[in-house]
Amino acid sequence: MMRKGIFYVLVAVATFAPLALQAQDLEADSTQFLFDGDGSFTRITTSPQDVAAKIIRVNPLVDDVVWRKAVLRVVDLRERQNNPLYYPSEDLDSLGQKNLFAIMFQKVITKQLQAYKSPSNPEQTFVPKFTKENYFDVDEFIQANALNIYETPYDMINYLTPGVVKYYIQEVWYFNKRTSTFHSKILAIAPLYDEKYNSRSDIRTGVWFWVPFERLRPYLQEEFLKINGRNTAPLVNFDEFLVSRQFDSYVIKDYDLLSRDVDKGLEDPNIIRREQNRVEEEILNFEQDLWHY
Repeated sequence: MMRKGIFYVLVAVATFAPLALQAQDLEADSTQFLFDGDGSFTRITTSPQDVAAKIIRVNPLVDDVVWRKAVLRVVDLRERQNNPLYYPSEDLDSLGQKNLFAIMFQKVITKQLQAYKSPSNPEQTFVPKFTKENYFDVDEFIQANALNIYETPYDMINYLTPGVVKYYIQEVWYFNKRTSTFHSKILAIAPLYDEKYNSRSDIRTGVWFWVPFERLRPYLQEEFLKINGRNTAPLVNFDEFLVSRQFDSYVIKDYDLLSRDVDKGLEDPNIIRREQNRVEEEILNFEQDLWHY
């Protein structure tokens, strides 16, 4: 015999106090507490400190890392596999579903997350050291690009987000001899703006700032994305999507002895692609050779 029961739900939404729902409310329409207006799951938030404490991090000893290779990747959001990082691309607000840029820039604007930009090296693929000398002045950025006409951070985000169609991701691959394990770790991430994709803006194409990935992760854990358009039920947050490498990308820079862009001095796209494949194969071959007797 099936028992009839009543389920109680506690929902905490950002800036609102926790709401204890009464039985009669659930009996009326419980779906209103499970879904937002756009069909996404209602957000249940905690403090960034609580989220950060639950993130599992691998911290190897220096002497245990016997092989290491760092690269810089381009994640193009126009690729279908990367679409979940780009959409929704309009009508964003504090309570609805976000895209990756909305999460990052809102935290930078509100000074919850410090971004970095080199004042002396204009090279787009240059990742600055995350020191006070390289602090990104978001107020100056807003003033210089006439974004101060907007009243809220999300007004600025809605204006800018159509043009953020790529990201640079700096990552490192390494082998830990103590645990005999092969790992990858994202070190830094930067939004890349392309003026061709936002005709409303006169902001030039380029990288605005860099963010240390570990400091961004607690905020990425709070927000969930839609993996595809056929089934939006699976709950995957932005951190899981990036850490588990569910995105598609290609190498733009190899931090080898020369540490230069793989396309530097090259114009033939076939040769550039061959160089990109060479770097990818170095990583893949090392991992495969570990277990090849």
